[in-house]
Amino acid sequence: MLASRDLKIPRSKLSRRVSRLEEGLGARLIERSTRHFRVTEIGQAFYERCQTILQEADRAKSIVTEAQSDPQGVVRMGRPLGLVDISVGGILPEFLERYPKIKLQIIGSDRRADLINERIDLEVRATNEPETQTSLTMRKLDRARRILVASPSLVERVGGVSCADDLADLPTLAMTSWVSFHTWELIGPNGAKQVIRHQPRLTCRSMTAILDAARAGLGFGLLLESACETDLQAGKLVRVLPQWQSEESQFYIVFTTAKGMPPAVRVLIDFLVEKSRHH
Repeated sequence: MLASRDLKIPRSKLSRRVSRLEEGLGARLIERSTRHFRVTEIGQAFYERCQTILQEADRAKSIVTEAQSDPQGVVRMGRPLGLVDISVGGILPEFLERYPKIKLQIIGSDRRADLINERIDLEVRATNEPETQTSLTMRKLDRARRILVASPSLVERVGGVSCADDLADLPTLAMTSWVSFHTWELIGPNGAKQVIRHQPRLTCRSMTAILDAARAGLGFGLLLESACETDLQAGKLVRVLPQWQSEESQFYIVFTTAKGMPPAVRVLIDFLVEKSRHH
């Protein structure tokens, strides 16, 4: 029997294996006689289907091998809802151009994601508290602070702002909308702290929309310094009370601590850390 020779298995042992397979399937695959054997019709169909399965298994293995050498596939990244539009318009286009086989899904949320159950590969978080779950790993990005800004025309229209208390009576913009009252916690000269209670004219979870409103002179905003940088340099916004700002927050990338991380996820993490260091 050629199969016995090719597989280097004794004919008797191979025959027993075929018999067990037929018994398990409940069907005759090979008709046998003392001198000849013939593959049955159902045996031929079974063989051809098994060949297809083996070919698909080889293709699946090739996909894994290719993905390991060339990052590709879908990466799901969670971010604070208000920063989603800043992410898309910032450095992520460069990442997608560098890795054309990677597809990126950005999930914005006001809460911390359950990475495993929500199938999120990594999440960017702003926090000053280290992650305590042993199943998660954190890598530092940059630190960020929020500064008071407004359009030059608005500052001129209200006659300037001389102290933090003035903000309570001025039109403001806010990134939160689900609270009954709004406060800004500011840190000033020599570490002085002050809480400003205000009623914003506009609340929105989009940083871009708040920036547009600030440029249009609709109100004063306490916004990420990095998000305002271009407008400050262009004179479209000015800092208000530059001695006052929010407490700095530390940004982290959080991801599951597991072996076999897909290369597409790994290169995105490394890319974000690299860009953070050169910021």
